[in-house]
Amino acid sequence: MSISYPLDSGFLIKNKRKLKKQYLADGVKRIKKKAAFLCGSTANDIADMCELFLLDNGIEPEFYCSEYNQYWQDAVFGNPELDAFNPDIIYIYTTTRNIEKYF
Repeated sequence: MSISYPLDSGFLIKNKRKLKKQYLADGVKRIKKKAAFLCGSTANDIADMCELFLLDNGIEPEFYCSEYNQYWQDAVFGNPELDAFNPDIIYIYTTTRNIEKYF
C-alpha cells in the first residue's frame, strides 16, 4: 500500500482510520517522531492527513494539538503539557482570522 499521485483526497479522508490501522499492522519499522501543532483554528484533519503521509514514508508520528486559538499563548508563555511532550518539530497553523489588527 502506498499513497501516490494523483491523490484521491475523498478516499483518504473517508478511509483514514482504516489506512492508519493497515500501516501500523504492516510490520514496517518506522522512525518515531513527535510533532506539535500550534493552531489558530482546528487542525485535526490536517494532522490526520499528515499522519497518513508520514506513515507511508517510514515515520510514525505522535501529535500534540494546542487548544483552539491558543497557538500564541503556548509559544510565548509556554505550556507545561507542550513542554512535557517535547516535540521534534512545531508546526504553527494560523489563518487570516487570527489577525487581530491590520496596519
